Amino acid sequence: MSRLSTTSNSISGIIEDINVNELKHSPAFVSSMASGLNGLSHSIDEKGLLHPITVRSKRGAFEIVAGNRRLLACKALGWRKILCHIVELNDKDAFEVSLIENIQRRTLSPVEEAHAFRTYVSEFGWGGVSDLASKIGKSVSYVDRRLGLLDLPEEVLEKVTTSSLAVSVAEELIPVHNENKQSELADLISKKRMSTKQVRKLINYSEESVYDSNELPKSITSEDISELDRRAQRCLDKSIVAFRIAMNKLADIMESVEDNWIMYEILMQHKGVLHAQIDLLIKEKKKI
Repeated sequence: MSRLSTTSNSISGIIEDINVNELKHSPAFVSSMASGLNGLSHSIDEKGLLHPITVRSKRGAFEIVAGNRRLLACKALGWRKILCHIVELNDKDAFEVSLIENIQRRTLSPVEEAHAFRTYVSEFGWGGVSDLASKIGKSVSYVDRRLGLLDLPEEVLEKVTTSSLAVSVAEELIPVHNENKQSELADLISKKRMSTKQVRKLINYSEESVYDSNELPKSITSEDISELDRRAQRCLDKSIVAFRIAMNKLADIMESVEDNWIMYEILMQHKGVLHAQIDLLIKEKKKI
């Protein structure tokens, strides 16, 4: 294929078919898990390669900047040549392009993102958290949360990688300073399939022990979770009773001002507000 000028992804370069044997993976750049290749191969086989692989010329070969999974999928199909977007990039720019494309395509797991962020910020020292966040179009808190994942035990990260623990739930464990407790909580959360809201309640409930890094607290069991739910229900029950008492007292006051229709209407509106609040509390109680 003849070479063509291009500015794809705001990067000047050329498009050309390149022999598969000339394409090399780079361990320095961001690469995603090789999962789902069968589906990708099937899609490429039916529709063709819709987006060229981004490469740069280095040491007599073409180093992949972005498109490792597409290369593997094309190899599985027996392709001898692959359409590539050839660009001239230094190591820092190439890493940023690799990271941005993988994030946009959502091909990285949360743990892979975290390792890539740490590589950029700490290992290569190309910029701080705010610099990286600006480059990839994410918030500083997003980058911070991803980096925080790497402080969790390996067994917890494995649960995130295998999707047995949601990343949003794993992030709730970051402030827990005891690694044994982090692992213990992760096991319980995964087993009970607890939501982020439930995890927050659980951690708050055992805050005095969970956050103590000097002493390993007692095990948190399903009985603890049940007790947490019972406390919440009792709290809602008391609140419902309090609102109903207020409604009864307000009804007595309304009887005394029936001849003053303006005041009566004002109190009637407040009574309606109390009734609506009781309904909301009852709905919240049913969710527990």
